Amino acid sequence: MRLVGRRAERGDAELLWRWANDLETRRNAFSQMPIPWPDHLAWLDGRLASAATRIWIFSDGDTPVGQVRFDMAGEAAEIDISVAPERRGRGYGKAMLTEAIDRLRAEHGARFTPRASVLEANAASLRMFRACGFTEVGAERRGDDRAIVLELPGASGERKG
Repeated sequence: MRLVGRRAERGDAELLWRWANDLETRRNAFSQMPIPWPDHLAWLDGRLASAATRIWIFSDGDTPVGQVRFDMAGEAAEIDISVAPERRGRGYGKAMLTEAIDRLRAEHGARFTPRASVLEANAASLRMFRACGFTEVGAERRGDDRAIVLELPGASGERKG
């Protein structure tokens, strides 16, 4: 699978908002409430302006299939990933995450450790992260839910393919 990735921009606001408000996405998010449009715009403007955030939109041909975001703080690059609802279950998540980590490494070397917090009940995301070489390093409570914390081991950024 050969995806084309590009940095997100303000013109992607509606696409990102639709993906974020998809029912399954909300069900697997730490906050399950729908995201109001004005709140999304303010959030996106802040993220796009931040030197500590990278958001990439990935497409298969001309069709956007998902996004990967890194929020960098300290030594960690916290990951948010979503696949377009109509494209789930086809391996796009793994392909996007692999490409996004390569892009992060190209920009920052091994300065940041890719990290994800995934709700314990989100079996598909946990499988995808583990298939990309992430290992469980802990757990945390998010409200009433338990989240598994995963990291990509190794300072070189090497991972299973």
